[in-house]
Amino acid sequence: MIARPRPDKGRPGFWWNMLGDKQLKNAVSSILQRSEKQQDADKVIRSFVDVGVLPQLLNANNQIVYGRRGTGKTHIFRVLSSNLGQELNNLPVYIDARVLGSSAQHTDYTLPIYQRCTALFKDILGELHNSLLDHIVNIDGEQSDQAFEALEQLSKVAVDPIKTISSQKITEREKQADKSGVSFQGNLSGKGISLGGKAGLESTEEGEKTVESQFAVQDKVIFPELYSALNNVLTRAGVTLYILLDEWSSIPVDLQPYLAEFIKRSFLPNPRVVVKIAALEYRSNFGIRQPKGNMLGFELGGDISTALDIDDYYVYDRSPQEVSDAFSEMLYRHIETDVPSDYLKNTYSITNNKTFITKIFTTPDTFRELVRAAEGVARDLINIFTIAFFDCERRRRDKIDKNSVLDAARQWFERDKSQSLSDLLRFILENIVQEVIGSKKARSFLLPRELEKHELVLQLLDARVLHLVHRGYADKDNPGRRYNIYTLDYGTYVDLINTSKQPELELLLEADDNQIGEERIVPFDDKRSIRRIVLTNEFLSQKERQFTQHATPPSGGTPGCPA
Repeated sequence: MIARPRPDKGRPGFWWNMLGDKQLKNAVSSILQRSEKQQDADKVIRSFVDVGVLPQLLNANNQIVYGRRGTGKTHIFRVLSSNLGQELNNLPVYIDARVLGSSAQHTDYTLPIYQRCTALFKDILGELHNSLLDHIVNIDGEQSDQAFEALEQLSKVAVDPIKTISSQKITEREKQADKSGVSFQGNLSGKGISLGGKAGLESTEEGEKTVESQFAVQDKVIFPELYSALNNVLTRAGVTLYILLDEWSSIPVDLQPYLAEFIKRSFLPNPRVVVKIAALEYRSNFGIRQPKGNMLGFELGGDISTALDIDDYYVYDRSPQEVSDAFSEMLYRHIETDVPSDYLKNTYSITNNKTFITKIFTTPDTFRELVRAAEGVARDLINIFTIAFFDCERRRRDKIDKNSVLDAARQWFERDKSQSLSDLLRFILENIVQEVIGSKKARSFLLPRELEKHELVLQLLDARVLHLVHRGYADKDNPGRRYNIYTLDYGTYVDLINTSKQPELELLLEADDNQIGEERIVPFDDKRSIRRIVLTNEFLSQKERQFTQHATPPSGGTPGCPA
């Protein structure tokens, strides 16, 4: 057996293989799961991998960006803010909706909805005011003075509360007092008797008048005044304001349409204001259709466009190689930004993502298994990679092997995803797994398009245990019916991989000769098999009833466990 030559151990923190390298271990453990935790703006930019999203956002259009939790919406917005800020006439303002408002405004449903919404909107105006102030401070000359004057007027309109006299009360009082009396005085002595008397009458009058006024302090938004004041500030400052509103779905759902209405009236008509919103599609409610066709909030496509869905760029089954390349570049850049400059190049001759993957994974297939396990979610990829990395390092492995990836994926599913499921959702998921994987030996299925808003489906999507692969699939055997194609999360069948019960994993898109210009789903070796896996409303309703019957105890009994 030929001994493997070891690199120079004299280099600081160096170990005989990559997984034992102290610098790499620190870099892997330092990868932040959330972009906003990274305070170094340069690292945010250097670790960003664009798959074609950024060019669609670098414009002056009002847009909504969708994406599941962990797909990189915040990272994109931070890089977008940096790019927009390179132009002197642009003022990007990043706002995290999670920090708006207070607990009382969010949870006190006894308050009028306009009052709760106005408070949130005032918080947004406060963020804009502070950013404008910081910008104007750096303007020189007469332009700065004019901008400050306009900003002061904006402050009165947007930030300061409005005081009004709600009532006035006048009270008059009169006071009158009468005092009268008679007194006698007598004296008896040897010289005789003397008598004296005194009589008197006193009268006083007092008058009092009191005026009582009650002042009401109210948070109101006068949209014409706000529009005029904001436009005046931006004109004098010579900038276009880009509002990047992140985490929209953290706003209570009942407030979202009203806040959208406030934004529509205040910002969208202004040519100097651009609004871009990042949101979870299934947790967003941008508008309410009112009588006679009026819309409270945004009319999607009219007032604001739904620019893109980030998830569409990370569906492995659509483009396995492109998604694998994007995720390998993402891992490589995150590691490279957290080790000393040129460390990977000088120590391991790693200069790009391809050599990085080759040297840290046993085979390319092992990395592809990691990409599969992530199911298109960057945060899941990072977490599974981190677990696998330290598992192999602890076992003194040279590289990350496939078994470690499988075990890491199982751990991540149990720790993160499964724990967040309610008993009902876990029961529904188990039955879907039994129907799709157990009965059909598949991992994907069709769901009628009208069920995409079904509450159970939305909650399973939000928990990232179901994944939407394709919208609007037209089955030529059922003309006029449209389906969405969903796939079960990797964690639901990771234990079955490399066994006789392993489901078919491939789900590719091909051109269909009979459907010019459309796509046809070719999920398995038998191209017709997916048409036999259709989950219906009856299936979901039946399972929900079964759970309710088992979970509801008889009188005086104990809840049972659904079979």
